[in-house]
Amino acid sequence: MARRRSGWPTCEMVPAIDIRQLHREGRLLPGLTLPLSWEQAGEPCGTIAVRIDPNGMVLSFRARIDDATDWKSVVQHVPIEWTPCHLGGGRPWFRCTASSNGNYCGRRSAVIYLGGDAGFACRHCYNLNYASQRESRPYRGLGKARKIRMRLGGDANLLNEFPARPKGMHQRTYGRWRRLYDIAASRCGAA
Repeated sequence: MARRRSGWPTCEMVPAIDIRQLHREGRLLPGLTLPLSWEQAGEPCGTIAVRIDPNGMVLSFRARIDDATDWKSVVQHVPIEWTPCHLGGGRPWFRCTASSNGNYCGRRSAVIYLGGDAGFACRHCYNLNYASQRESRPYRGLGKARKIRMRLGGDANLLNEFPARPKGMHQRTYGRWRRLYDIAASRCGAA
């Protein structure tokens, strides 16, 4: 996938609704109405009213479309699809309702984003990348090496000695983490 220019928004920059979080909080009950709000730099930047239906979610909000000066009221129905889990229960997904050039997306997504005139849609419809996808290879390697060190009980400083095998961890698992660390550290030039 081609990298986007640095000025383009990322998934972390735009308002989003995560159905996994709503499900964990027990807020996907049909008939429930709830407000959702977003903050940017500690300041509130948007509010939306959400009504849960048996087969979807109705989003009511006001938006400015294509940098227009006047606000437009938008009511959007986003279908929710459930897939069964192996050990019982189900996992909810949004079904993207956006269409471009006459093609309906219909992609299953856990997170939908507020973008242009299509209202809420999946990240593919708005060409959104994650911020980590814009990092250079050395920085991605540095981040991965730090995460491995902290997972093993060490600190994030790559100059310190590699952490010892945690109690209860299999030697094979520790060896695998060590090999992944060495690969990540070599990417950032810290090996």
